[in-house]
Amino acid sequence: MIRKLLQTDLVKDNLVLFLGTLILNIFGFLYHFYMGRALGPEHYGALGAALSILYIMNVPLNTVQTGIANFASVYKVQGELGKLKYLFFKSLKRLILFGILGLIIFLALTPFISRFLHLELSTLFVLSSFMILTLLLPLVRGVLQGIQDFKNLSINLVVEGLLKFSIGIILVIFGYKVNGAIGALVVSYVVAFLIGLKPLHKLLKQPSIKTNTKEVYKYTMPVLLMLLSLTIFYSIDIILVKHFFSDVDAGYYSAISLIGKIIFFGSLSISQVMFPKSAELYQSGKATKPLLYKSLGIISLFVIPAILIYFFIPRFIVNLLYGSAYLPIVPFIGWFGLFIGLVSFVYLISFYQISIHKRKFLFVLFFFNILEIAGIWFFHASLFQVIQVLFIITFLLLLVLIIEVIISKDGKTQHRHSSV
Repeated sequence: MIRKLLQTDLVKDNLVLFLGTLILNIFGFLYHFYMGRALGPEHYGALGAALSILYIMNVPLNTVQTGIANFASVYKVQGELGKLKYLFFKSLKRLILFGILGLIIFLALTPFISRFLHLELSTLFVLSSFMILTLLLPLVRGVLQGIQDFKNLSINLVVEGLLKFSIGIILVIFGYKVNGAIGALVVSYVVAFLIGLKPLHKLLKQPSIKTNTKEVYKYTMPVLLMLLSLTIFYSIDIILVKHFFSDVDAGYYSAISLIGKIIFFGSLSISQVMFPKSAELYQSGKATKPLLYKSLGIISLFVIPAILIYFFIPRFIVNLLYGSAYLPIVPFIGWFGLFIGLVSFVYLISFYQISIHKRKFLFVLFFFNILEIAGIWFFHASLFQVIQVLFIITFLLLLVLIIEVIISKDGKTQHRHSSV
């Protein structure tokens, strides 16, 4: 039975992408652990706040990847790769324009952001370059994900992680501190984009077939709203902690958050593999819930043991990853891991909903975003109270989403969408 399970595409593709994501995350976490030790709690808190802004800036980028992946999977099923090429270059032009616009807006907001988060303007200027220089990477990855070329997608992830880690260390050693740590991210994304073009060489040689891209942008907006909401769940807390707490406490919380996010990023590949497969099943008029339930089972096998480890050996984890300077965060590790585990399930279910073209759940996500922000704003007497607020709100959200999935009809289309 195990041998047959390992031979299924769902499991094989999960293993391939999981391996690439795992290596990316290993380098990413080594990057953070080095920065935490090299910069110290005070400067590491500044880096954590800057990267939280980066996560939110990344929402449009992740939207591109998710939207392109969806339509790439559709065009692959229909054998219309010429339309995919047209979509690729059409999106490329639009993204450059949006990147320039986003850069201008971000630069205009830098004085306010600097005052609110107590960050240096130079740090925000380095961060602003991310807007335009790395806007195109998710376009390449979206195509690879949509055509289910998980091997090359995994290689691309590994390249990004390796460059971020190695260049980040070099820049910090040369004294660039937080700015150098952020600059390494920019370089890694640019190089990963250029390398990602190679496996698409045959696809981009196809004769271009003009297609109506309005359906793509119509689909992209709900994805944008979903990813914005999901990103807020695991990013806004760091920004608010940086505002309300001291620099040292903000550094401690950034370390807590990063250790917790090991669970989230470790399970991220499961959502990425499920998404195009669910979209393909929906487009073909087949039942999609069994795929969701299998994916929930797979993610549970990773998330639940990880949470237990966080509760049983938190001191060992903190001392190993960040050193003795961060030992005050030991009591928080298990509880924050539990919160992030819930976020992982919310993330998976949300991607399932959007893959079968459901939209109403977005209102639920944004309602709980408001609860999260309000909860931290009014209840932040300690770091542990902030974590309590996050856990309660995310638990209630997951409960609502699970009930909605159970009572709803299976998400299968009644007809094919010939327009896409």
